[in-house]
Amino acid sequence: MLAIVVLQYGGWRDTVSCLQSLVASVAAGHARVIVVDNASTDESVQQVQSWIRGGLATLARPVHDPIAHHWWPLVGAETEWQLLDRTSHETAAPAAWSLYRAEANNGFASGMNCGLRVALADDRVDTVWLLNNDTVVSPDAIEHVRAALADAPVDVGQFGTTVCYYDRPTIIQSVGWCKWNAWLATSHRVNDGANMTQKLVRKPTATGYVYGASWIIRAAALRDVGLLTEESFLYGEELDWSRRAKPAWGTQLLAKVRVWHREGATIGAGARSPQRRNELIDLCGISARLRLTRRFFPRRLPVVYLGLLGAALNRYRRGDKRRASAVVKLVWNGGEPAPRPRGVGGGSSSLVDAS
Repeated sequence: MLAIVVLQYGGWRDTVSCLQSLVASVAAGHARVIVVDNASTDESVQQVQSWIRGGLATLARPVHDPIAHHWWPLVGAETEWQLLDRTSHETAAPAAWSLYRAEANNGFASGMNCGLRVALADDRVDTVWLLNNDTVVSPDAIEHVRAALADAPVDVGQFGTTVCYYDRPTIIQSVGWCKWNAWLATSHRVNDGANMTQKLVRKPTATGYVYGASWIIRAAALRDVGLLTEESFLYGEELDWSRRAKPAWGTQLLAKVRVWHREGATIGAGARSPQRRNELIDLCGISARLRLTRRFFPRRLPVVYLGLLGAALNRYRRGDKRRASAVVKLVWNGGEPAPRPRGVGGGSSSLVDAS
């Protein structure tokens, strides 16, 4: 069985559209869904529970939404949630729909690991699909996933999918793979901006990782390699896991599995320029670049250090002295401690402890 883990911190409107796109597959017995709420501070938990009972069915269809026909109306799943927490999930029987309420927002990897533990405790689950809550899945996606899993060699441990922009449904965001430039400690999504009608290369040949907005992993690989590394609040989890998985586990990209993604909707990371990017997002990314280089590409460290010191200088020139100072501290300390929000639920906070 396929277990789908959807992580949310706020953003319930995105979450319910994602869940509605999965209802038919769950009803057919092809998947179970585990929603992890990362200690949301708004009404997201209540709204998601209302959705499953059909309480959001009267919401109006979004205007000028090209993907709405894949998930609207929000009629729910006509069943009940299984409510779980840190202790109850160990003894609870598997259910089609589960809602795990985390005690605190400790970041992306921590939240996803909560869902992974629930999934791996279910003996029926042989594959886990990690989905951003700001995604919508095509109606035939799970059918294609099941077919690909049946045909793939048993040593293929992870799979990427075709991810398109939500507001530009035929434009590729990634074919499922991100390349990693070890000299600069930067990455880019493969075929970003290409059209679905183009002939695209879909081979994960270069150093990199599966695009984490839609990431499928065999349960056997997870048990062998381990769960996601929780040292960071955000960023670096996919590359870290992929490097640990090699060479025992291979990767395959699934062209027929299509997902639409509202880029950056969950964490506000859509801004391209550092000066417009949330400070926590900016510093988490720099910290991850340093830690990943030290761990997996240590010979590249001098070049990466120089590049990040240049990034600090650019922030200083733009007048952002506080952020420039935080970058210098991160570089000096090799990316440690990884930046985290001050207080509870800091996924959208700009107050960062980078000292």
